[in-house]
Amino acid sequence: MKILPFFFLFATLCIPQTNDRVPIYTVTVVQRALQAVNFQRHVGPTQIDLKGTVLLYKAEGRATVEVKNGYTKIDLNIKKLDPPTIFGTEFLTYVLWAITPDGKAVNLGEVIPNGSSKASMQVTSPYSTFGLLITAEPYFSVPYPSDVIVVESAVRPDTIGRVEEVEAKAELLPRGQYTLNIHASQLASAQMKNQPSVSMEQYEATSTLYQARNAIQIAGADGAQQAAALTLAKARGYLQLAEAAYTKKNYKEMIDSARQAVEAASDARIIAMRQKKESTTRQ
Repeated sequence: MKILPFFFLFATLCIPQTNDRVPIYTVTVVQRALQAVNFQRHVGPTQIDLKGTVLLYKAEGRATVEVKNGYTKIDLNIKKLDPPTIFGTEFLTYVLWAITPDGKAVNLGEVIPNGSSKASMQVTSPYSTFGLLITAEPYFSVPYPSDVIVVESAVRPDTIGRVEEVEAKAELLPRGQYTLNIHASQLASAQMKNQPSVSMEQYEATSTLYQARNAIQIAGADGAQQAAALTLAKARGYLQLAEAAYTKKNYKEMIDSARQAVEAASDARIIAMRQKKESTTRQ
């Protein structure tokens, strides 16, 4: 079975932290091996393993994959998935990605571990050929993965499908890109480390609220106030609704509004980054 060129991660523990400016890990991304599988139609479900990288080596799990008419169903189960904040206060959640043979990264959804560090989810992919990655992120709707890769897929001896070559790397953000224009210690999520212990329901709600605050701060720092003022204002409006619902402990309404705030802020940031790239190209 052919092993494909992709990424290699290696991490080293830094000197114990004396302030928020010292990261827990130094992460370098170079070429490594990731197995992308062309899952076959009409053969029923098959399985692939999920293995922790050096950043979260204890993590393990399995994904059941089945190609349907027009989409691919993925049923994922994973355990020993520690809270993402261990990689820095800016990281509040995990995201599952499908990496296609041409290097395209598709955000498949947020991976939320429970109080026992286990997570399960059912998602669909528009593609039938891919490898899977899980990364730590500052909010769930990021358009491309960070380089904090904690889990990757691996072909099992009984996996049904054909391994295909990955011709290009996905565009991974270098660690710290989210805080290029705003330091992690300035993000709203930096305050979470001072929060008292709460129920799992309240923790999930609080995490979602801080994701919305992070997304708006990051979008603003990347120029969305000028490039996408209306979209950013929409995000802030949703955040106000979320803040009000949180005060009333209406967590369901709060999460709905906070997620809408994240999506709007992410859209605003993408617009700003696109304009910035176009401006640089013209110069």
